Amino acid sequence: MLEVQHPPKRLWQKIIAIIAKLSFASAAVGVVLTLIYAGDVNDANKASMGAVTFISFAIGVVLHVMGNTSIPNLKPDQD
Repeated sequence: MLEVQHPPKRLWQKIIAIIAKLSFASAAVGVVLTLIYAGDVNDANKASMGAVTFISFAIGVVLHVMGNTSIPNLKPDQD
C-alpha cells in the first residue's frame, strides 16, 4: 500500500495555527475571569463574558482545523 505524502505546511497555515493557540488561550482566560467575577457582575455582563469565551473557543477550533489541514498543490504541471 502506498503511503500518502503530505505537502509541507504553508506560511499562512503556520500563522493560522499560532492565532488558533492565542484564541484558545483567550478562551481559557475568559473562563477564569468569568468564574472569578461571576458573583460581582449582573446577568448581562456574565452572559457577555460567556459569549466572548465561547466565540474565542469556536474561532480557535476553526483556525486549528485550517492550520492542520493537508492542502495539496493545485497548480498544473508546467510541462
